[in-house]
Amino acid sequence: MRRLLPMLGNPHRRFPIIHVAGTNGKGSVCAMLDSIYRENGYKVGLFSSPHLVELGERIRVNGKVLPLHGIEEYVRFIKPIADEMEAEKVGLGPTFFEMMTAMAFLVFAERKVDLAILETGLGGRLDSTNVVQPILSIITTIALDHCSILGHSIEEIAREKAGIIKRGIPVLTGWLPDAANQVIREDADSKSSSLESMEDHQAIEFPQTNLVGEYQKRNAALAYRAVLKIAKAFPVEREKVRKALGKVSLEGRWQLIEGNPSMILDACHNQEGAIALQENLRNLRESVVVWLGASGEERALEVIKAVTPYAQEIRLFEIEQPRACSVSVLKKLIPENFLGRVTVGSCANFDRQLKEVDESSTLLITGSIYLVGDFLSHLRKHSMPLGSDFQDVL
Repeated sequence: MRRLLPMLGNPHRRFPIIHVAGTNGKGSVCAMLDSIYRENGYKVGLFSSPHLVELGERIRVNGKVLPLHGIEEYVRFIKPIADEMEAEKVGLGPTFFEMMTAMAFLVFAERKVDLAILETGLGGRLDSTNVVQPILSIITTIALDHCSILGHSIEEIAREKAGIIKRGIPVLTGWLPDAANQVIREDADSKSSSLESMEDHQAIEFPQTNLVGEYQKRNAALAYRAVLKIAKAFPVEREKVRKALGKVSLEGRWQLIEGNPSMILDACHNQEGAIALQENLRNLRESVVVWLGASGEERALEVIKAVTPYAQEIRLFEIEQPRACSVSVLKKLIPENFLGRVTVGSCANFDRQLKEVDESSTLLITGSIYLVGDFLSHLRKHSMPLGSDFQDVL
């Protein structure tokens, strides 16, 4: 990125940025910040990942997805430069995620956004977004995930997330484990960056949001605190903040779809996400039919443990990703005392399988952002030229 961006004119230096990292919650916090600032009249760029259905979902300006023809135009501009970098030395060309990050910077610069909200893809220290000088850095949560890449302890993962902290730039953190807090504080101190944790406050305002779950109240509180921290540069009206949090749009996160059957889409895929999923299922107070796919056996086990107490049936899917769990592996993870049915599904024929679900039931699709994305794509009834084959492997 540090070679590519100067060749593109350093577009990332032409607008203010809020940089957000974290194991969970970063997508929700970014969506909330985006909604708040747009409601207050700012032109906002949002870069997030991965996408659910359309590649352009990763790059939005004032809520509008970058269309396919726009992606193609930027690829035509960036690709010759990327090819030149690759020709200099094999393996030194930009990755897919780096290309998308550079594209986002170009879009935001050319559209003259007032503010960009940047979500890290993985970790922080080595993430392709970590070339920016933000006005605020946010770390939402820290938990064990992507351990083979980020480390096998909370401390190791915290060090990777702390990589987004820049010298002299304020940092805001959510509710973190003690071990993570210590790592973050030491890193912030070493860089003379003022650090504020949500745990520092005796009384915290938890704004109402339309997103379901206690954890979303915490995300809303974190987003609101972030807004207050930079209110001198980006003033907002309290009533508009309330209104914005009441209409946050976030597909695939306990997304309710009315119908027969009614459906819930939740792309939970790790231990912390599974805890939140179980909380929502407990509050639902009814049994559900579960469609489940997963990447990685440890992740799959956490989601399965969360859903089995509430499932009347579990249908297993093998998603088309390199690290996908096979159906046979998923079956072995289901506890022996599970009394419901266990069946096998296919992403190729959602229509037929939907007809097999009782119309009075609630269908939960979970365990993988790729399964949720494939199902959403089916619901929208269109094929995607740039679809899940272009996803990052998480």
